[in-house]
Amino acid sequence: MDTKTLLRRLDAFDPELSAYLERSSKRQHDTLSLIPTENAVSPFSAYLKGSLLNNDIIDYHRAGKISHLEDMAAKRAAKLFGAEHAIVRIGSAASAARVVFFALARPGDEILSFNLRKKEYCRGERATYHFTKFGVEADTLEIDYDHVARIAEEKNPRIIICSPVSLPRNMDYERMAEIAKSVHAMLWCDLGQNAGLVAAGLVPSPVPYADVVTFAPSDALHGPQNGIVLTTDKLAELMDQAVINTGHVSLKKNVLAALAMTFHEACTEEYHDYAEQTIKNAKALEQGLHEAGAHTLAGPTENHLVLARLHESGGGTSARLAEAGLMVKEESFMTAGTLSFPILRLSALDPTTRSLKEKEMQRLGRVLGNFLRSHQTDDDVEKVRDTVDKLVEGRPLFSEEWLPDAEASDNNDGLMQNAMLYWNA
Repeated sequence: MDTKTLLRRLDAFDPELSAYLERSSKRQHDTLSLIPTENAVSPFSAYLKGSLLNNDIIDYHRAGKISHLEDMAAKRAAKLFGAEHAIVRIGSAASAARVVFFALARPGDEILSFNLRKKEYCRGERATYHFTKFGVEADTLEIDYDHVARIAEEKNPRIIICSPVSLPRNMDYERMAEIAKSVHAMLWCDLGQNAGLVAAGLVPSPVPYADVVTFAPSDALHGPQNGIVLTTDKLAELMDQAVINTGHVSLKKNVLAALAMTFHEACTEEYHDYAEQTIKNAKALEQGLHEAGAHTLAGPTENHLVLARLHESGGGTSARLAEAGLMVKEESFMTAGTLSFPILRLSALDPTTRSLKEKEMQRLGRVLGNFLRSHQTDDDVEKVRDTVDKLVEGRPLFSEEWLPDAEASDNNDGLMQNAMLYWNA
C-alpha cells in the first residue's frame, strides 16, 4: 500500500488521530524552533524506524547476547566518536544516566556536578548521593578550573560530571580529566546536543579524556530518541552488566537499524557540512541579536548555542514568541554561586536542518533582539510572525542538501519517495 492510500484510509478509519497528525504537520512546517532539543529526524532514520523491522522481535531470553543490528550500531557509534566501547540499547538519555549511576556509584557517594546535572534522575536509594555544584564564575561567566580542582580536593567525589549543554563556549575536557585523576574520581561527560559537532570534529571531544560519555542520538544527530553510552574497555563489562541489571533487555530492530543509519550518516561529507553550517548560523544569530541591542551571555559562541539574556522581570516571553511561530524556551543560566540570569537558550540546529543560512539567521537575530527589547505588544508579536512566515515559506523540515549524495537504484525509488514525503511536504 502506498503512503497516500494509507493516509486516506487512516483518515476514514480514525479521523481524530488523522486530524492530530495533520495539525502536527502544519505546526512543524509553519513554525521555527530555536529549542536545542527540537530537530527533525533524518528521513533515512525515520523510514527505518517505521519500517517492516517493527515486525521483527529479538526474544528477551536472548537479550543478553548482542544481535547483528546492535553490533552494527554499537561499532559505528564507537568508530564515529573514537570510543573503545559503545552501548546503544538504552531507550533514553535519562535511562542512560540511571545506568551510569547504577554502575559507578553507591548510596552516600559524593558527586561533583556542573550545575547539578543529572541530579534529577536520582530517586529512591540513589537520592542519598551527596551532590556538590560547580559552574561558571559570576564575574567572568567562565569556568575557573583551579576553583573546580579545589572543590574536588575538598569533597573527594566518586564521580565528576561535566556538561557543555548550556555553554556557548567549549569546555576544557583535558583539564577536567586532570582534576578527576588528581582525586581518583571518574569523569562523566553529559555531552547533550554537542554530540553532532563532536562527531563532525568541529568542537573538542571529551571521549579521549572521560571514563563515560552520554548523549541522545536525536536532536543534533538527526536520529531516533534513544540513549547512548560511550566508555572505556576497562569499564565495558561493568557498564554492560549494569544495562542488563537495570532491565534494558528489550531490543527493537527498527530502532537499532535507525541508530546504525544515524551514525553512518554522521560520517558523511554532507553531515560535516551541516555541522559546519550550524556553527556559522549560531554566530550569525548572535550577531543579529547584538545589532538589535540585545545582550548575550558567556559568548562569543563556539558551537550551536546562543544565550539571549531576558529582563530580570522575565516570564511570558516564550509564550508570546510561540504566538509568532518562533519556538524558544526560557531558562536560568546558573553560576557557581547563587546568582542566575533569566535567558533564552537558543540553538541553530533546527533552522540549519531546514536550510536557513547566515543571512536569514542574522535577520532572525535582529528581529528577535528587537522583540526582547520591546514591550512585547501584539504589534511586536506580529512583526516576528511576519519574519517567521517568510523564513519558513516553502522550506522542508529536513533539507535534502544534508542527505548523503548516493545514487538510488530503481528498486529503491519508492522507498526514497516515502521517506521524503513528510519532510518535503
